[in-house]
Amino acid sequence: MLMRLMEKFGVRVGNFHHVLEGYKIADEIAGHGAGGTTFADWWAYKIEAYDAIPYNASLMHDRGVLVSVNSDSNDLARRLYLEAAKAVKFGGTSQEEALKFVTLNPAKQLRIDRHVGSLEAGKDADFAIWSKAPLDSFTVCQQTWIDGKKYFDSSRAEARAAALAKERDDLIAKAKKMKTLSGGGGNGGPGDNSFFDVSIEHAYDGLNRHCDDD
Repeated sequence: MLMRLMEKFGVRVGNFHHVLEGYKIADEIAGHGAGGTTFADWWAYKIEAYDAIPYNASLMHDRGVLVSVNSDSNDLARRLYLEAAKAVKFGGTSQEEALKFVTLNPAKQLRIDRHVGSLEAGKDADFAIWSKAPLDSFTVCQQTWIDGKKYFDSSRAEARAAALAKERDDLIAKAKKMKTLSGGGGNGGPGDNSFFDVSIEHAYDGLNRHCDDD
């Protein structure tokens, strides 16, 4: 209905988001010229997802829809390469095409593919180096480069973690010293030893709860 309405006004829908049942009208989506971004294998968790299937991305791709894979989970969003790999497992999509689901295709959907999305001369130097094939479930990110600058190096991760731990310990020691100099408190704030038993975020939540209780 939406596509027919837009076509009457000479407007093309750029992209359908989530589109968990896109496989049902894949030909119509492709004919209209819209793209589709979907979950890899989230289905049957609510009414509007009951008919979602893990073959959705592959079926739309096979019918000519520009497909990408996304996630509302901030954890899965960090591992979209594994979400793309599910199109290989469930739908028989080639690894090369499945990789595009999380690289070139979303860049095309966002109209920024002239800048990012693939390794080509003239594009922004944003890429990751993996220990194995990008869709291998055992692959590990070794390096991450953004705008030609290395932002992450797994060989330095251990030293970086140690440096962050030392920084945290130094900050806590400094806060405890301030507590001693100030003579303590007792209200759950930095002057109370219980403040150091939990994370700062949880301590702050506790202060908010105390205020609400009062």
